[in-house]
Amino acid sequence: MEGVGVPMLQTFWKQSRLIKPALLVAALAALMTPAAFAAVQTTTVHVLVKDAATGQPVYQARLTLRFRNHGGLLHRSKIISYTAKTDKDGKGQFPVVPLGTVTLMVTAPDHRTFGKEFVITKQNQLIEVELQKPHPVL
Repeated sequence: MEGVGVPMLQTFWKQSRLIKPALLVAALAALMTPAAFAAVQTTTVHVLVKDAATGQPVYQARLTLRFRNHGGLLHRSKIISYTAKTDKDGKGQFPVVPLGTVTLMVTAPDHRTFGKEFVITKQNQLIEVELQKPHPVL
């Protein structure tokens, strides 16, 4: 009986050498799937900038939108930054923004700098900003 068991063990060992790497690859793929291969929902973010005192649109305000691009298991996170300027109606937009938390910075001549975090939760989300005049210098 001892002679019969040895060939079976040798056959099992040869087959298990192929099975172990395949199981490892399958396990890694299953772990990576949610973070690395999941589709990220994106939207367009519209920004409307007005003067707080007059309600008039602010032309050529500089918009900077930042958000974190999560890298998943094998890649590091990155901070992505987009810039735009407002048109004569005080409107600007960012066409490809993932849903989640973003930081918007707005600067314009003769106005104070504005910065705030927003949570983007829906398609074509509108962010309205009212810029204040600077404090008088004494």
